Amino acid sequence: MATAMPKLISLESWAERMFGSEKPHRNTLRNWRKLGLINPLPVKCGRTYFVEPDAVYMDEAGELARRIGNGR
Repeated sequence: MATAMPKLISLESWAERMFGSEKPHRNTLRNWRKLGLINPLPVKCGRTYFVEPDAVYMDEAGELARRIGNGR
């Protein structure tokens, strides 16, 4: 039986998946969370922030829109 993909993963695990070895520092991730640049927004459970595995980083310049327009 295959294991199901988790509904939420830690913010640090998400950053590792999204950016690999060049992931941003945890303080940068926290700033992104405060500014609402991660969509959907991470949720806090205890002392840890969790996010959906398919969440995306959206900067003010519309990085997500650019990637969608280019098919990436």
